[in-house]
Amino acid sequence: MNNGWKMVSFVSKIGFMIFIAILSGCSTKDISHLKPLKTTIIHINDHHSHINSEKIALNIDNEAVEAEIGGFARVVSRINELQKRKINPITLHAGDALQGTMYYTVFKGEVDAKLMNLISWDAFELGNHEFDDGDDELNRFLKDLNTTVLASNVVVNQNSSLHNRIKPYKIIIRDNQKIAIIGIDVAYKTKYSSRPSKNVEFWDEIQSVNKYIKELKTQGINKFIVLSHFGLENDIKLAFQIEGVDVIIGGDSHSLMGDYDMIGLKSATKDYPIITKSKDNKKVCIAQSWEYSYAVGALNVKFDEFGDIKECSGYVDLLFDFNTKNKKLLDTVRLYPQLKIVKEDEKALEIIRSYKSQLDKKQKEIVGFNKKYIGHNRIPFDKIDGVSSLEYGSEIAPLIAKAFYLKSNNASFAIQNAGGVRSGLTSGNITIEDVYKLLPFSNTLIEFKMSGKEVKELLEDAFSSTFDKSSTGAFAYGYAIRYDVDSKQSKGNRVSNIEVLNKTTDKFEPIELNKQYIVITNSYIADGKDGYEKFVTIKDKINTYYDYAMSFVDFIKTQPNITPVCKIYHPIKSFK
Repeated sequence: MNNGWKMVSFVSKIGFMIFIAILSGCSTKDISHLKPLKTTIIHINDHHSHINSEKIALNIDNEAVEAEIGGFARVVSRINELQKRKINPITLHAGDALQGTMYYTVFKGEVDAKLMNLISWDAFELGNHEFDDGDDELNRFLKDLNTTVLASNVVVNQNSSLHNRIKPYKIIIRDNQKIAIIGIDVAYKTKYSSRPSKNVEFWDEIQSVNKYIKELKTQGINKFIVLSHFGLENDIKLAFQIEGVDVIIGGDSHSLMGDYDMIGLKSATKDYPIITKSKDNKKVCIAQSWEYSYAVGALNVKFDEFGDIKECSGYVDLLFDFNTKNKKLLDTVRLYPQLKIVKEDEKALEIIRSYKSQLDKKQKEIVGFNKKYIGHNRIPFDKIDGVSSLEYGSEIAPLIAKAFYLKSNNASFAIQNAGGVRSGLTSGNITIEDVYKLLPFSNTLIEFKMSGKEVKELLEDAFSSTFDKSSTGAFAYGYAIRYDVDSKQSKGNRVSNIEVLNKTTDKFEPIELNKQYIVITNSYIADGKDGYEKFVTIKDKINTYYDYAMSFVDFIKTQPNITPVCKIYHPIKSFK
């Protein structure tokens, strides 16, 4: 295209914009300062109350390297640095600040709010786990939070404490130009897997975004960011179905975006951002920044004079320990801009230390009592705990599985591997520390659907691992499911007479091979570990982010005296 045609095109666009402004009731003054805009969107998502830094296993040049990563004090430090350095910064949190560690279990959202308030946010989007403890607990968190809270598809009536707490969108000004930020929360999962009250409605995510973009366009706004707790795949689909969207900053799927092969980390996509097209064939930039306070995203965006994306680029910065002495890591960090050595923010550390000391004391808190030792055999009669010889195997594993089952709103039954339980439970007072010795791993509870046929195959795999590969930790226990086990049979023929508890009648019924069941289990075997290979083939797993040890603590607190499950509810009906 020659320069003459470029000038005609530019004048035509200006004339069209003025015409639209007049039709929509806007004065031409709204667009008289049309000019390009540069901004950097600084963002995190799904930090899930991961307050402390954590250890992570890396692989650099085929050498195993353990590194310290993340922690909210590093998030504060990195975001504050980026806000000072970047042009027209916009700072966003795409939801699921809460649930996942003892900080939340003990203090609810108090610690997260205090640390988040060390950052100047433009907006915080609600995630599904914000609703895990109901409207009132979420309201307490949001009252303490010094930012605008978004979710355009979450509609709260006046009977909820959340009434008027949540906004559909926010309009911000950068370089004298308006930018609209529209929030959406994942509707189905929040409604059915979390605990919002009946006074909270969840609208369709795409319809909500469309509604507010159309509404805001009439105000002369032509730059739109969707702050989404909807998952990366859904965000890509959303972009294709929306006119006018420019940027989607996401969460929920915990997606690591960018290339991290140099440290042995597998990302969801090598692209940061993903660049796609909207329904009106305009460029859309989609970004997300992993999980657990490990990373901060920095998306550099250039809008042209008409509010369309000209280009976008950037990195998800992984935040490593400022004091690391690991030469391998330091050498690698120097070569790659997406790896950062970050000093922890002192104000954040001060807050964390005060709560950490309280948390240490909390571990000694008595949460329950049991009159009699509750035994643990991995396999019936194996005396793994040095005390018990149990005809039907573990007493404690089914009790733990019951806690998982009761924690869920949806589960048909729970599965727990024998190796995930480290001992029996001694008689007397039970402390939080006792539970974490019993269940010491960093597991969360995972939900997903399986057919009856797949459940049978799963159990056969577990018992094959137990008896064919001598992996006693794979022995399968559960709650609200029971079966006969014959160790002398061949692979694929060891499990029979599987029954599932009917919640309505409280009676066991034969499993139906073609029926879909909702299973809840720990994240370790949900990843296919310990012989539970069938779990790997299951799609659409939902991580509840309930800590599996604290789920047992919550169960203990409801019981005046902890006792093993009755024989009728024990998963092992018979064992040969």
